[in-house]
Amino acid sequence: MDDEDDSSKQFENGKLIAGSIDDLIGHLTPTAEYYPPEDYLFAFLLSCRIFVDPVDVLSQVLERCQIEQSNPDLPETATVAPHLALFLLQWVETFPYDFHRKAMMDKLHEALRFCKNLDHSCARGCDRLIRLLDNRLLDVKKKKKVPKSDSWQDINFVRDIKPELIAAQLTHIEIDFLNNISFGEVISMLGKDVSADKSSPTAWMNVDKYVNWFNHLSHFVATEVLAPELGAARHLTMEYYMDVAVACFSQGNFNSAMAILAGLNQSSITRLHKLRDRLDRNRVDHLKSLEQQMSPSENFKIYRTALRNASEQHTCVIPFFTILVKDIHTINEIKKTRLDNTDLINFEKCWELARQLEEFQKFQAGVCDLQADGNIQEDILLAKVMTEDGMSFASYGIEEPVTENDKKRYKAFLEKQPATRTSNLFY
Repeated sequence: MDDEDDSSKQFENGKLIAGSIDDLIGHLTPTAEYYPPEDYLFAFLLSCRIFVDPVDVLSQVLERCQIEQSNPDLPETATVAPHLALFLLQWVETFPYDFHRKAMMDKLHEALRFCKNLDHSCARGCDRLIRLLDNRLLDVKKKKKVPKSDSWQDINFVRDIKPELIAAQLTHIEIDFLNNISFGEVISMLGKDVSADKSSPTAWMNVDKYVNWFNHLSHFVATEVLAPELGAARHLTMEYYMDVAVACFSQGNFNSAMAILAGLNQSSITRLHKLRDRLDRNRVDHLKSLEQQMSPSENFKIYRTALRNASEQHTCVIPFFTILVKDIHTINEIKKTRLDNTDLINFEKCWELARQLEEFQKFQAGVCDLQADGNIQEDILLAKVMTEDGMSFASYGIEEPVTENDKKRYKAFLEKQPATRTSNLFY
């Protein structure tokens, strides 16, 4: 362990808050008698990719351990192997996707061979570590199997299924997507990952899938409202998904609630005045109240209070992902990676990112105890939904433009997508 009096390192309340890359790696490296603090280990391994390639970190840690072990002053029975093996295990368990790169895997195997040669009692644990990593990289969290109903073909959401049950299925879908996102992906999302292999399919894959899911759900709801031929059916469907949005919010699923709100507030729906005039006033008031809960005023103060309250009431809470991403980006932009006019890393930024990701980890650890129905989930996930042009096409078929602005939008739409062409209206 490095001495805290080293002039290039800065501590506050016993925590390292700044230092050179060598200082930080030195504070990370286990020895025969020292193991890095758990919170520092997490914060460093999470954030290091902003200023140093994880391959270089692992190489330097191994080199330092080898130097430590060759120290003639080290007692004959002392060995760094147990601490190094534990360090590697925690890295693999917390950031498994770091090891999809060949350079990382090669260096990991080298480090494990070093451990096994030093201490044969580590051999079995090292072998288990490799099997664990192989499973984590292959797994990518397979979707849970949930019971399916034989009579699914006869089911109509609005007619047969309570809004609360649909909301429950959305929560099951959300937690699956949320759990697939690794911490490394979130940091890579900042666009400042110095890792050599930025083209890796894992770099953004699960974040992209989650964003696409939000857009899919939004378009799914809009499609459900616009698709019925009869006005009464559209009216019932609109009110139904208003109830689903409220149920999502009540169950602590803020991401789905926002996606449904986005779908119901698509311009292709908001322009349908005859439809909206028929809506139940109580439902409209509930929806307005829900929109106020998600107000951006005072940095989403009302939403953040609701999120804290939901976390105390539910075993599974799904945050609004856009705000979570915004908070991480804000930390990244406000906190500089290096202190002014120095090469010292501002590790306070790493502590902030770690605190934010620890909150994210709590959401991922949620257990959804709501009733699951795999057929409903599959139907929502695989549903064919309208494109933006498809929604406009359907909307103008329901109500002709009346206001001047609406007529201008309709004209622009026809110039872009002739009314006689129906291709590219669904995806």
